[in-house]
Parts: sequence; structure tokens; C-alpha cells
Amino acid sequence: MATALKSSTIAAWQGPARALTLAVSYRKQWVLLIAALAGVDALAVLASLSLAYVVRLSSGLLAYTATYHPETYRIFLLVSVPLWLLIFAALGLYRVDGLLGGLGEYTAVLRGSMGGVISIVILSFFLGEKFILSRGWLLLVWGFSVLLVGGGRFAMRRVAYALRRQGYLTARVLIVGANDQGIAMAEQWLRSPTSGMAVIGFLDDFKTIGTRVIDGLEVLGRPTALATIAHKVHAQEVVIVSGAVGWESFQEILGRPLRRNGYIVRLSPGFYATLGTGVVVSNKSFVPLLTMSESRLAGLDVALKHVIDYTLALILCIPTLPAVAVIAAGLKRAAPGEPLFDRHAMWGLGKAPFAMWKFHTRPGGSRLEDALLASGLDKLPQLCNVLAGQMSLVGPRPRAAGGDPGDACVSQNLHTVKPGILGPWMIDAVWLSGNEQQDELSYVRNWTVWLDLQVIFQTLLPWLVLGRRKQPSHSSHSG
Repeated sequence: MATALKSSTIAAWQGPARALTLAVSYRKQWVLLIAALAGVDALAVLASLSLAYVVRLSSGLLAYTATYHPETYRIFLLVSVPLWLLIFAALGLYRVDGLLGGLGEYTAVLRGSMGGVISIVILSFFLGEKFILSRGWLLLVWGFSVLLVGGGRFAMRRVAYALRRQGYLTARVLIVGANDQGIAMAEQWLRSPTSGMAVIGFLDDFKTIGTRVIDGLEVLGRPTALATIAHKVHAQEVVIVSGAVGWESFQEILGRPLRRNGYIVRLSPGFYATLGTGVVVSNKSFVPLLTMSESRLAGLDVALKHVIDYTLALILCIPTLPAVAVIAAGLKRAAPGEPLFDRHAMWGLGKAPFAMWKFHTRPGGSRLEDALLASGLDKLPQLCNVLAGQMSLVGPRPRAAGGDPGDACVSQNLHTVKPGILGPWMIDAVWLSGNEQQDELSYVRNWTVWLDLQVIFQTLLPWLVLGRRKQPSHSSHSG
């Protein structure tokens, strides 16, 4: 019966596989996307060189009195485009694993544009005095190329995401190991239609073949049958969960010529469900090691998060200061003798304690207090917490210090980012499961600057201007 169930499951998956690959195969889809990216990059570089020439030299917008030779710039115009594409390729900008996720692609664009300008300078140096170039032109070339190449990459990423929602540019994935770690990864990919990872089933040494694991996905067989099953279900990627398979099965999988079988094998360290922070792979005398970060965000991500928080918080302080004064006067009049603010002990980033401020409101209090609670304007003093670096504009709910931590792993992961005034529970596009902690955990793991901006733009105006917001669920650990 188990064998029959496995055969029927494989047969069911063959139909969608053929449908998706009928017009263009998975690999050809990526070839076409990379070719399109190279074309967009070439046009962006060409436009950057031309626009810089117009602005700096030929338009008269910027005074340039030195003698220059237009044919010199035409030569560099023709030479620079293929040269820059080679530099981009060397930096991994056409490598599949480096595309469509995170800020690494844009960081490589910055480095590639700088490398392109440096290559022009070196080339002009060796060609002699006739090929001396305007330094202002070079600076404009770099600035325009960062904007145009980065903008082109941003637009192409939106196109690729739209294609992924239709099933293209998406790998069919087998997960080897149906334990909690494997299930957590599958849930993550199932909840993200733009991840490019379509889980089609599990292989497992310990669960019965045909066992339903999650969302109709089943155990299709044993890890030792990987090559046969991957071929039948047209899998393009295989993710092995470390510790979820027997050692003999693990050795047998890695002992085969993996690429020849037509799929890529990836190894998960096996602690995904308990880890919300980032990791960096380093080599110590050719020994690969994973270095865990203390927080979820690092490098450029932290800088962007800070820019959003401090810039918008300062901007919001200007119109809200008069509102705070009016609200304070109203509270003082409605409840003489009561404090104006409540001070709550909360956990912050890395579970560091801090004092979170809110307007003092009482259950069944005055009409002003009820209005503050209903609109969320009781949180206005928390802008001070943002400016103090204790909170973010967007993040998980603040957790009360000393309160019930709930699931220890979830709680630990939620403290890898700053708590927020606004959060994923306030917009339906992010509020997916109806489970507060799981949706906040999904926010932590899937954080991007665009997600923060989405939450801000979809909640801030109605939250402050119209006094409407998505009503939060009641939770004993929420602030």
C-alpha cells in the first residue's frame, strides 16, 4: 500500500512538472532571465556614460572650459559597456544564487560601478595624454550607473517575482528529512510565492512512506532512493536537513555524482526552526564554519533600518508635537491627578530591558482615553523610544519584561530585532496565518526594507490621519 501511494503521488506531480516546463525549461528560464539582465545592464551603462557626457560636457549646464575630444569619449563609450559587463560577471551579478534576494545584488552593483570607473581611468592612463578624461564626467558616470543599473535590477526583480507567482523561475524541491527543521523550511517556502522554492515532497528514513507531512505534501520515499524519485518528480533542487537522516543515507547521497543526476544538492545546518539571526560562512584553514550573528540584521540592512527609523521619526515629531501637547492638556483636564504617561518595562533587541512610554489611559475612562486607544494614538510617545534606539517604527510587538515567554525558540528569534510601534499584524498582506507569533516570526525571517516601507505606507496615514487601524489581537505579552 505504501508503494502504491508513493507511485500515485509521483504521478500526480508529473502533470504540473510537464505543464511548467512545456514552453521553456527551468534552466532555459534562468538563461533567458540572465540574458535579459545583461541587456538591461548594458543599456543602463550606455545611458550612464551618455548622460554624464551630456550633463558635464555638451549641454553647457556645468561650465567646462578645458579642451576635450568627442571621439575619445565615443571610444570609451563602446569599450566600457562590455568591460563593465565582465566586471559585473566577475562580481557574481549573473550567478543564479546571487539574484532575486537580499541586498547583496545591489551592493555588488555599487562595487561593479566603482570597478567600471576605475577600469576607465586605468585604460585612459595607458592610452596617453590624448585620452585624458574629465574627472567630473567620471564622477557622474559612477553616480548615474549606480542609479540606472540599480534601478534596472530593481525593475527586473519585480518582473521575476511576478513570473515566480505564475510558476516560472521556481525550482521543484525535495526536502530530505521530515523533522521539525524540514517542516519549518517547507512552511517558510510555502508562505512565500516569490521564494523560487516549490516544495513537492519529503524523503525520510523514519516516517512511513505516504505519511502526510504538511499541506498535502507526503513522504515520497527513502533518502537512498533520491536519484530515482528526483528523476520521476522532475526535482531541480534537493535540500538535506543535517541530523534528520541516517548517517548511511547521508554518505550514500553525497557519494554520488550529484550534478549528473540533474539536481543541485544543498545542505541545511539543521537548526533553522531555532535560529532567526543571520549566519556568515567562513573558512579557517579550509574548514567551513558558520558564524552566528547576535541580531537578525547586519551591515547595510542595519544602516537602512536606521535611516528609515530616525528619518521618519524626526519628520513625524514635527506634526505630532502640537498633537501631544493637546492630548496632554485634554488628559489632564479629563483626569486631574492622574499621570500623563505610563511607563512599561519591556524587552528590546537581544532581550535588553527598556522603558516603553504610552499615554496614560484607563479602561472605561474618558472619551479622550477611549479615542486614543481606538486610534492607537496612545503610542505617540514611543517615537521617543525610536529616537533613543530602543524601538523601531516597524517590528514585532514589544514583549513585557518578566512576562510569559511562550515558545522559547520563537521568543528568542523575535528578540533578534527591535520591537516596533507598527507591525505585520496591521496589514492583511503580511497577516497570513492569523497566529500572531508565527506572523511576527515570518516578518523577522523575511525582513526587507521594502516590507518595512509596505507596513509604514499602508498603516501610518490611516493610523495617524484617519484614526483607523487593524484591531490587534489580545495577547498577554503584548505592549
